[in-house]
Amino acid sequence: MRERRFFHHQTMNYTLKELQQRVNNLIKEQGEDAHCGAWIYTKNDCYLKDNDGEFDEQNTVEDPILVRRIMQDIGDNDYIYQVIQESVDEATEEQYMNYQQELEDESPLVQ
Repeated sequence: MRERRFFHHQTMNYTLKELQQRVNNLIKEQGEDAHCGAWIYTKNDCYLKDNDGEFDEQNTVEDPILVRRIMQDIGDNDYIYQVIQESVDEATEEQYMNYQQELEDESPLVQ
């Protein structure tokens, strides 16, 4: 198998409205029952630490400017995209091979 050295990187930080439009476009293109993988983080995932240095899930970033900076920083992290794409590639190869084997096992020519 050829190793993928480059991956398609596009910005992955949007407003919820922009994300909604992207999802609507994907639905038009692929249908509303098309399966997908999604990772959505919002300000509710930006936990601040308490006095003991532990993340406090009840205390999140509220300032919209700071939230935007955080999301842009995450969106600029190529490593995240690389790991996700590698995971998709591995799962695709594994599941495709399993599916092909299942089809062969069910073939009347094999029996």
